[in-house]
Amino acid sequence: MKSILLKLSLHLGLSLLLITGVTACSVTEESLQLPMAPEDRLTLVASGDLSFVQGPDSQDAQAYALHPDFELLNVGNEVKPEQLKSRMRGAITAVMQAKGYRQVSASESPDLLIGYGVALGDTMSDGEILQKVGLVPGISAQGVDMRRFEKGSVLLLVFDPRLMEPSWRVLAQGFTPLTQDHTLAAKQADDRLARVINKMLANLPQVPES
Repeated sequence: MKSILLKLSLHLGLSLLLITGVTACSVTEESLQLPMAPEDRLTLVASGDLSFVQGPDSQDAQAYALHPDFELLNVGNEVKPEQLKSRMRGAITAVMQAKGYRQVSASESPDLLIGYGVALGDTMSDGEILQKVGLVPGISAQGVDMRRFEKGSVLLLVFDPRLMEPSWRVLAQGFTPLTQDHTLAAKQADDRLARVINKMLANLPQVPES
């Protein structure tokens, strides 16, 4: 299984051309496009089945791992890939810990794996995302000064470790300011990312305290 996933990851490259042909067991959509600042707008669409994840009645602490082969970026040259990956890992880890999951490595038989992809700016159109991912929130840029903001798309994939394809996936789109070169702006960006990941993983069952 490991070798097959590695070959697939290499074939896809650093892009969001992740999974096609995944059968959706259910589809939900949440629209938060309210009269608010562009950086606070968020549109989500999710599909799949999380029934393999044990719910609140489970007596065992659930273990998760970041998928070693699905940390994929499609971003411009102005973005530092390793820095963005670090921020994504940190945001996912914080949300999962708050939900009661314990983090292990992918080799330690986790109960679920989480992969992600990120596209920023004009690196992928909505049409390309729909074609390659099968989902597209289609957030509206009406009223947004795109000289000051860029559109960002974040994809999270939840895998049953026994399967090659993701069991559940959620795609979010929003806007991020183009100028984030001082400490306050970076802190605000991290806070927004944490809120986005928290909303994206809202359907993942909470693990009860032991």
